[in-house]
Amino acid sequence: MGSQKNKQRILRTLKYLYCFTDEQHPVTNQELVEMFSYDFANGNRKTIKNDIDVLTMEGFDIITAKQYRNTYYMASRIFEVPEVKMLIDAVAASRFITKEKSDILVRKLSQLVSKPQAETLVRYMYTADVLKPDNEQIYYAIDVITDAINTGRQIRFQYYDYLPTKEKVLRNEGEDYYLSPIAMVWDNNHYYVIGHSEKHPDPFIINFRIDRICHAEITEELSILPENGFNVEEYVNRQFRMNVGGTLEVVLECRNERMRDVIDHFGEEVETWISDEDYFCVRAKVADSPTFYSWVFGFVGDIRIVEPDVAVKHYQQMLRKGLKA
Repeated sequence: MGSQKNKQRILRTLKYLYCFTDEQHPVTNQELVEMFSYDFANGNRKTIKNDIDVLTMEGFDIITAKQYRNTYYMASRIFEVPEVKMLIDAVAASRFITKEKSDILVRKLSQLVSKPQAETLVRYMYTADVLKPDNEQIYYAIDVITDAINTGRQIRFQYYDYLPTKEKVLRNEGEDYYLSPIAMVWDNNHYYVIGHSEKHPDPFIINFRIDRICHAEITEELSILPENGFNVEEYVNRQFRMNVGGTLEVVLECRNERMRDVIDHFGEEVETWISDEDYFCVRAKVADSPTFYSWVFGFVGDIRIVEPDVAVKHYQQMLRKGLKA
């Protein structure tokens, strides 16, 4: 019985240090002794110190501040506070994760730091209003797709769409879809599954929004995958970046105050040079697609396409089409 209590004591010591202590919230030796006094007759200053020495030797970063009353705290964890903060903000801001699931994940993530630190993180957490989905089957679908990819099996599911009244309706009158999943891709705040569908031979590969999938399950049928392999990155660039027209090397003329936006879009390594007192130029490879031209349009003349002529022509065609509509 004494051996069992010793094991419980060291585990409870570890749990307490992990959950409740950090550099600003240490615990004294005496406080630990008093905490165990009700359950463990053999809990005293010496045994507590020995337990902490064992935990330290096993790799736990527990700091001992030696003074009249020694204090202890967990100095580091797998994730640091700023890292957990970023993860919490990402979850809270995600349009893919439902509000209920967001709250659950935030609570779980907050357990990666001490309780005092967690209270601070949650207290000062703020995100702008974010549109959240209401399809709680998303997480089940992700689990099914992951298992199917790992086991090389097809999945069966139904897919829903929206009527003009915003009412959800199953596509194709509720007919089952069959897919050989290859990968899951996160793009523009949405999660997609990419795979081969025999019902859609053209294109050979197709993608579905996971938040619109329902009643997903693994079948006994083996997946049918491309014989020559599949490049996920190329597919994403073609389908999700709308890079259907290939790439172009363009020169843009930009107002000086737009340098930050250019770096945000192309990165710091992009080629630039001074044009005149008020403008600079950029040379970059871009997708010949509405996505790029929409980005240029968003700066209302502060960024303009100089060359090549084909890019100028395509931009003008998109503008005329928009005006006509």
